[in-house]
Amino acid sequence: MDWDVMIADLESSFDAERRADLVAQSVELAEAEHASIELVDRLRGSVGRLIHLRTRGGVPVDGVVCRVEPSYVLVDEGEGLQAVVPVSAVATVASLAGPAPRDGRRRPTLTALMREIARRGARVRLVLGSGEVVGRLVRVGADHVDVAVDPEGGIRSRRAPGVGGAGVVSVMTAAIEVLRSR
Repeated sequence: MDWDVMIADLESSFDAERRADLVAQSVELAEAEHASIELVDRLRGSVGRLIHLRTRGGVPVDGVVCRVEPSYVLVDEGEGLQAVVPVSAVATVASLAGPAPRDGRRRPTLTALMREIARRGARVRLVLGSGEVVGRLVRVGADHVDVAVDPEGGIRSRRAPGVGGAGVVSVMTAAIEVLRSR
């Protein structure tokens, strides 16, 4: 028996086993890394790109991603129309890029953004699963926003078309699928 050949064969099988272990570990690490990627990370990687987003209620938002924060994404829909979509309202997104690196900076929340919109007195259209509310934000609470409803825009319900009115209506923040403003 040639001991040198036997040792070489044994080393070769150990090398093959080590390579197989490295490949298996690489696959596990890649799966673990992918499992840690959140949608907001991929949205951040899509800044400057065209996306096709649909909310839980089926509201389409198609345009270029301008900005992504942990709780919302800002999309330029063209022709001066911009949409703020709470990440919690997103159902599907097509044409996402890979993830962008996370940064540790403190980012503005959706309620902070709505408070600034209220301060500036901008007219907005809140798209809800049940319809739309058009007006100006007057107060932003912890879980709701008060809207001074425009007489011409009013409240449009999908269940009761033609429902209008003026005054102040409170809208639950969790019900907002899209906030639009020109």
